[in-house]
Amino acid sequence: MSQTASTITYQITLPKSLEIKRIYYSPVFSTDNNMFWQLLLQVNNKDSCGLFLKPVADPDEITWRERSKLSFKLFIKEIRYKNQTVELFNGILVIPPDIAIEGGGYGYPDAIEKSLLQSKELIIGVIIGDIGYKESSFNKMYTHKHIPKNLINAWKDQLFNFQSIDVEFNVQGEKFYACSSILSKRSKYFAKIHADDDIRDIDDDNINVDRKDGDNGEVDDPMLLNNDNETKHQIKHRIEISGYDPITFSSMLEYLYTNQIRWTNENNESITIELFRLADQYLLTDLRERAKFRILDELKISNVSKIMFDLVPEYEDLKEQVLKFMAKNFEEINNSQEFKDILANLTNYPNYSVILSEIWAEYFKLQKLKKLNS
Repeated sequence: MSQTASTITYQITLPKSLEIKRIYYSPVFSTDNNMFWQLLLQVNNKDSCGLFLKPVADPDEITWRERSKLSFKLFIKEIRYKNQTVELFNGILVIPPDIAIEGGGYGYPDAIEKSLLQSKELIIGVIIGDIGYKESSFNKMYTHKHIPKNLINAWKDQLFNFQSIDVEFNVQGEKFYACSSILSKRSKYFAKIHADDDIRDIDDDNINVDRKDGDNGEVDDPMLLNNDNETKHQIKHRIEISGYDPITFSSMLEYLYTNQIRWTNENNESITIELFRLADQYLLTDLRERAKFRILDELKISNVSKIMFDLVPEYEDLKEQVLKFMAKNFEEINNSQEFKDILANLTNYPNYSVILSEIWAEYFKLQKLKKLNS
């Protein structure tokens, strides 16, 4: 059995790169049958652009151990007058094998300055080396990884029956674009919205749908770019989203397209609770369960009070474990700043007395068990 090392280059052209308001995610690409990646271009407020390589991780991947065996070189080029290509940036990535794989990616946050750009038509890419390909025993190399059937069907439809961007989301003034075919396959909620016969069944204060005819609403699409500067997309649905911030909503869209979840915002603060609410509202069972597991796993003295008094009343399936945590640690929680803030704003928590009585009941039950076992 022989093995050879090889190199691949992945790149994509962004004709209107600076119209991207925050982050552009490239299509997913692979270096072998079970190792997938994306490139991220991040447009910063401080007049610079960052470039990152993001692993599209398998649920079982914890660290970069296998991926770090490869070599990585990121680059940015600009297409200028008469199609002349100028390299603006290249940088080598060295990632330790024990680094956790969860996160937004690794790269250069200030790869180029916007002032260097002339045409704004960028090429972003990565050269990945030291890839080993075995010439035989393919079946031993191939390991099946679970991919949700609805995600497979959604992308299969895109492959054989391509549908361009036709949905615009306005989330607190920030716009996101998506394909109704992808959304409908992944979410029964969006399937209802995009079905003419069922639009009357949607009753939701957090969403407002403005349906456009096919000959209206032609816009440039800043999320899915190609080499045609004149490319336009027909927006059939304009959806106003209230009650959720753009970061959380973009994380949900990323999940719908890739099955991967970004759990924190740009300040590394958890958005798990907001994702849980979104998943519950938009009937995303898998995302809801994964967010629920993470909420319970992240319980601590400093955050459990708000979860107990604000979240649990709406979602009964969280109650048992949160209540046990509150009762077990109530003496410390009672002195926490979050609990004191709740006491100072009881009008915001109409179920406070009922919930507190349940906590006390569970607390005394635990104390009784301790005495019996001592």
